Amino acid sequence: MAIDDMARSNRSPQGELDALRVALDHAGALIFSKDSHCRYTYANQHFCELVGATLENVVGHMADEFFDTDTATLLHEHDTKILASGQSMQQRETRFFKNSGARHRFLTVKSPIIGPQGEIVGLSGVSIDITESERFEQALKENQQLLDAILNNVDGYIYMKNRDHRYIYVNRASAELFRREPEDVIGRKDSELLPPEVAQHIRASDDLVFKTGKRLASEQNLPSTDGQPRYYWSKKMLLRRPEQPDCLLGFASDITELKGAQAARLRSEARFRTLFDASRDAVVVIRQGRFIDGNRAALDTLGVDSLGTLCQLHPWDVSAPVQPCGTASEALAEEYMATALRLGHLRVEWMLRRRDNGLETPADIVLSAMDLDGEPTLLASVRDLTDRKRYEAKIHQLAFYDALTGLPNRRLFFDRLSQAVTQSRRSGRHGAVIYLDLDNFKPVNDHHGHRAGDLLLQEVARRLAHCLREEDTVARLGGDEFVALLVSVAPDYETTRAYVCEVAERIRDTLAQPYLLALGDAGGRAQLVEHSCSASLGVTLFPPEESDMEAILKLADGAMYQAKDAGRNQIRFAAP
Repeated sequence: MAIDDMARSNRSPQGELDALRVALDHAGALIFSKDSHCRYTYANQHFCELVGATLENVVGHMADEFFDTDTATLLHEHDTKILASGQSMQQRETRFFKNSGARHRFLTVKSPIIGPQGEIVGLSGVSIDITESERFEQALKENQQLLDAILNNVDGYIYMKNRDHRYIYVNRASAELFRREPEDVIGRKDSELLPPEVAQHIRASDDLVFKTGKRLASEQNLPSTDGQPRYYWSKKMLLRRPEQPDCLLGFASDITELKGAQAARLRSEARFRTLFDASRDAVVVIRQGRFIDGNRAALDTLGVDSLGTLCQLHPWDVSAPVQPCGTASEALAEEYMATALRLGHLRVEWMLRRRDNGLETPADIVLSAMDLDGEPTLLASVRDLTDRKRYEAKIHQLAFYDALTGLPNRRLFFDRLSQAVTQSRRSGRHGAVIYLDLDNFKPVNDHHGHRAGDLLLQEVARRLAHCLREEDTVARLGGDEFVALLVSVAPDYETTRAYVCEVAERIRDTLAQPYLLALGDAGGRAQLVEHSCSASLGVTLFPPEESDMEAILKLADGAMYQAKDAGRNQIRFAAP
């Protein structure tokens, strides 16, 4: 149609349709449509020129008449998918033209065409030649408005308005927003179709596009059939048409579900952040070996002043240089993080070092792998074990050590004796047990009270410890009975006996020295009490082949009673 003819008919729907066809013919893109059998029903002038055929020779024909076999097969596969799924498709295509043998690369967008009954009756497409990057960029600029309109058609809402704000074109999806047929929308204004406040808002954005000539993107909401608002992302632009009045070209997509999902995500993130920050345990997020987030408890635990500072650190920057196992923290941390990412979960004990004061604290760390923003990430929960370690040490102390003297108790002594027997069997060296009982202990309790007796026992424990080697053990079995364990003394019996006899004499002489006990009176003043208290010692040596611990201790106990019977303050060896 000639431009003058189009101008005379520009107020009728047919005129506007002819105008659109002229615009499509002059577009720098291939624009076409096909029926449900993949036969062309329309092609613009540029399409016809490239395939070397007239429109009459294109309509009713299939792609294999214009393209080589591989190209035609691929196009048919794409078309079949669209017709079967009802979904739009965008892809890059290489097309070989039969008539010229030319090879072109296209960016193609295809969308299904929906019939009056909602059935798929065909498809429409637009292809932009991207054979050369310079041509692609130039074509993209020259055809931006048309490409936007075609691409936005995937979402379904396309319309055009003149400067009087009257609709001159709407597709069916846009008309359905107003619950009208397309022909019943043409020529009307938004004020005739929508509530006043909505129409006023739309008119203001339209005026801005006509005034500035700039593209405008904004969010709008329209009431739906059930009265609930639906939200749309709207894009508007000024479409300048040769020898015709400028018009507004608009596109909108329904984002109601997206907004709902975004709102749910924001609520979820808010709940997570609240729980994240409220957690009493330190929680950090690690990606590629570096902290990317952490809660308030993490900053406090690690001695870091701000989240920004934390995000500049690696895990080994807040760790002791070397872990208790002897491995450098950096190497061990990388190993643990790799294992957690591979297995999905890992729990370890770790020695932290605060950034502010260098204080080292034990921690229980649980590493959990997750995918965050498409990247493998670790969520680490850090719990300070200082109190737990303190309680464990206290429980261990109560279980294995005498509360009064701090010496090992009977349980720990037998454990040490078991180790000594095993060690003796392995090394071939003799060991010894010295069993002793205080000779004059009861009078100190009778005359000066149990406080004096406790002080005496504590001093006995101290003196005994100074009589032995570091590897030996002295334990309190109960009351005023003590036992000393000497390990791996010598490989032969005589040398062992001589050394043990020397140690026993040293113990007897040391314990026989007077005790000066500092007792307090009611006024808080110290009262010094001197008391003499010897000890009777029973000794037994055990050879490397001995394994009966009860028998070993019983022999030493029997020898101790022999020393008592001999007049006390004596040393007796059990018969070998």
